[in-house]
Amino acid sequence: MLKGVIDIGTNSVRLGIQSGQIMQKYVITTRLGQGSAKGQLQPEPMRRTAEAVYSLLQKAAQQGVVEAYVYATAAVREAENSAEFEHMLADCGVLLQILPGAKEALIAFAGAANGEGDAVIDIGGGSTEVMVKHMQVRALSRRLGAVRLQERFDGRMGIDESIKRQTEALIAPVIEEYAPLHPEQAQRLIGVSGTPTTLASMKLGLERYSTAVQDTVLELDEIRSMETQLFVPLEQRLCIKGIQTDRADILPFGVIILERFMTRFGFESITVSDRDSLEGFLTQCDAPDFGAKPFDPHNIKA
Repeated sequence: MLKGVIDIGTNSVRLGIQSGQIMQKYVITTRLGQGSAKGQLQPEPMRRTAEAVYSLLQKAAQQGVVEAYVYATAAVREAENSAEFEHMLADCGVLLQILPGAKEALIAFAGAANGEGDAVIDIGGGSTEVMVKHMQVRALSRRLGAVRLQERFDGRMGIDESIKRQTEALIAPVIEEYAPLHPEQAQRLIGVSGTPTTLASMKLGLERYSTAVQDTVLELDEIRSMETQLFVPLEQRLCIKGIQTDRADILPFGVIILERFMTRFGFESITVSDRDSLEGFLTQCDAPDFGAKPFDPHNIKA
């Protein structure tokens, strides 16, 4: 039975279709979290996100998916009007599962990590999850994300040293909150989501994103060098090979989060994983206590 899963994030909506050991992925950038700093999802981002979910579910049905799952992360779980968005999807026949931060972290770990001694960092648009396995997986999710920072410091302009220092000062106490996990004891740091995968694309000089980024190792010095390249106006950033148009404005802030985390906990390198929470969700969704809400995508309606 072919399964599909949709991840509704702060920055984008992603579809994964699992076929054997291979997952096909599709993404639509919708910026659901745009303008939500005061705790309310805005009408236009909700509308375009709902349209993206509907479009991706149609694609899933066309490809033979008979069991679909849709889950949402930081933007929806933090919004005071999340029920409004949930009802918008329900009217189309879509069952939405809103993941707590800890569960979001655990599925990212399940998708990316191999086992004992691994630490995983997932820098999203609205939150950052860190997971470490020492005998058991421990995880923390905090309200620290690339879109959230971009809206505070306009990422369309050049990211100068002043904005960089302000950003570092703002995120320093949040980075410190991951200390109880003791990530510095991990044997390896794995990075999932758009920040590390885009840096890997830059390193490899990819014209367009591909799974070739899997297992790319980024040295901390390389990350700092690429971070410096991003301190330019958006138009110049768009000319850098490996950077996708819809990520260029938020990328510098994701890189600052990554660089500060690695520096604080003593990591000299990070291994990039294209496998992430989409794969992880499908490994966990059949557990009785997971709370997944499967439905047939053929039954959705406009």
